[in-house]
Amino acid sequence: MHFVVYARRGDSQGSVIASLIRSLLSSHMLAGQVQLVDDPELLRMNYVEATPTVMLDGSVISSGWNPTRSELEMAIERRSRALALSSSVFGNQGEVRR
Repeated sequence: MHFVVYARRGDSQGSVIASLIRSLLSSHMLAGQVQLVDDPELLRMNYVEATPTVMLDGSVISSGWNPTRSELEMAIERRSRALALSSSVFGNQGEVRR
């Protein structure tokens, strides 16, 4: 899982959100990356208009408001289920049946 938290430079909310995501990943014993982006040029290049914006694997979780703990937990659980389902569907490729 790859989270990106877009925030304005100097805004402490971005750091708080990133810390919350890290603790949720740890409590669910999941591996993941959390990237905090506060460079105005990168915000503009990624078409981020509202901050804070939180994305998980390219999908927007929240834009313009601080996501709640339960919103982040639901996003993590949905993504975990999707990853588990895709690995069970595509996990048997390459095996030879006899």
